Amino acid sequence: MLSKEDNELITRVGPGTPMGEMYRRYWVPACLSSELPEPDCDPIRVRLLGESLVAFRATDGRIGLLPENCAHRGASLFFGRCEEGGLRCLYHGWKYDVEGNVLDTPCELPGSVVKDRVKHVAYPVQEHGDIAWAYMGPLEKMPAFPEFQWTTVPATNRTVKKVLEECNWLQSLEGAMDPPHPMVLHDGRDVMRYPDDQAHLRRQGSGLEVVDTRYGLCHIATRPSAQDPERSVAVTIHPFVAPFTSYITGPAIEFGGRGAITGGPQHWGVHLFVPADDHNNYYYEVRYHPAKAIEPDDEERFLVPGVDIDGTGRKIKRRLENDYLQDRDAMRAKRTFSGFDGKPHEDIAMIESMGPIYDRTKEHLGNSDVVTIALRRRLIKAVRDFLEGGDPPGLDPSIPYESLAGITIEVPAGAPWTDADADLADYLALDEPPKVAAGQR
Repeated sequence: MLSKEDNELITRVGPGTPMGEMYRRYWVPACLSSELPEPDCDPIRVRLLGESLVAFRATDGRIGLLPENCAHRGASLFFGRCEEGGLRCLYHGWKYDVEGNVLDTPCELPGSVVKDRVKHVAYPVQEHGDIAWAYMGPLEKMPAFPEFQWTTVPATNRTVKKVLEECNWLQSLEGAMDPPHPMVLHDGRDVMRYPDDQAHLRRQGSGLEVVDTRYGLCHIATRPSAQDPERSVAVTIHPFVAPFTSYITGPAIEFGGRGAITGGPQHWGVHLFVPADDHNNYYYEVRYHPAKAIEPDDEERFLVPGVDIDGTGRKIKRRLENDYLQDRDAMRAKRTFSGFDGKPHEDIAMIESMGPIYDRTKEHLGNSDVVTIALRRRLIKAVRDFLEGGDPPGLDPSIPYESLAGITIEVPAGAPWTDADADLADYLALDEPPKVAAGQR
């Protein structure tokens, strides 16, 4: 469990909070580029790190991100007109460019210098990987954008979806970085198929380890190989990039080779969990591949725009109010374990059911919670170091984010996975071969 103070420390993200101020030192997703499809299109509301903002695409194609309330009298700029290089407030006509400069004050008398003396707050925005990213911290501390591999592949090789999850961001992140839960929540139907005399097959025991890195950490799960469980194990390594990015799937690489890719899933996956405020977060689901095109509409993911989610990422059909349409009859008939229709809905139901911000002083952790414990310790340390004047983790421009990927290795039974490959550190963007920092076997 966490103390009440530590739980508050790493969950609260509003202006002036320790975690919120540290968050503002990173480039943070503000919206999908597709939400602002063309110059002078309709502006959109953005809720980010506890702030109510409005985003607009100016005539020259650049995106502006401003506090929603007009600097003049506080009317909402969401209702404004996007035209001729700026966003104009409907109330008195004040017009702003993407940098917050006041371009026009039509109600002022000739000779007024108000527009020269007033400047609206404006956050820098860059577009990468179909996402508009904002920097909300001190301008003198603004880092270069980290060129992740998934942001640099051709647009045809990437899909990005956004879903509003109605709970604190840390609950969502912990769920994505929780290796044990898929065996039950997602694969429970398979578990139910085993009779009592085969109960030992229900659990394919895994070892869990954690490696600290400059950008966050990597968590490692070791399981018997599906191809040859007697002679080899499958080692899956998932990087976490502070403060909100979890690598889910990636290539299979050869043990003992030079990092050669031997296979892997049809797409590689990255999940981002970005706080809208303390009680809501946006889950960005990224699927990509360095060399293959990705089908844009994969209904098996159960996050189909227009069916499961609307254009802003809000859930349409399955919500807490209707119990996510859980099918109890199917559960009783053992046609399904959870009663929920698909993995994302299973995950969302669990994390949102914990409440807006879960009180971690009430939980009871076990041996399988190694990764959760390590994640919390890493975040707590990062915030405390930040409060003492240190830089947040992962902002060093020398970190080779372009090579980072989640990977799987088939390792001979008894062989250390850290000896798998001379290029292993390259896949994990490490400075040297990994050393286990914490965990269990």
